[in-house]
Amino acid sequence: MSRRDRMGDADEIFEILVISYAQRGGALPAEAELCWRPATDAYETEDAFVVQMDLAGMDPGGIEVLADAHNLLVRGIRQDTSVPGKKHFHEMEISVGPFSRRVPLSVPVDPGSARAVYRNGFLYVTFQKGSDRPAGGRQIAIDR
Repeated sequence: MSRRDRMGDADEIFEILVISYAQRGGALPAEAELCWRPATDAYETEDAFVVQMDLAGMDPGGIEVLADAHNLLVRGIRQDTSVPGKKHFHEMEISVGPFSRRVPLSVPVDPGSARAVYRNGFLYVTFQKGSDRPAGGRQIAIDR
């Protein structure tokens, strides 16, 4: 591929960015729009509220898990682990870079009971259900 062809690719990307910027009335995207959102399931069992998040390929040490009485926030950065060098993608569906996902805790839970486990590419955060929602938030360590 010639330098001129590569410049065409850069011109195309630049055009997409300019059009997107113009369609927003010149506004920059919000921080959340710069992040990808991992697929997430939230469900309750008889005595717990569970959030399961698809974070394949992550180092659990690079995942931050925070909770208060009303929300769970999971964020981090998934590194691109593909082979280095120039690539011509035919499909591009695996998100890399910063991610952030806020999950409302739709049932009363005790944030102090939260336990996070990373297993087989999934993060599981489990809260014990409770009748009161104690105030305050906390960071949750991930068990491996």
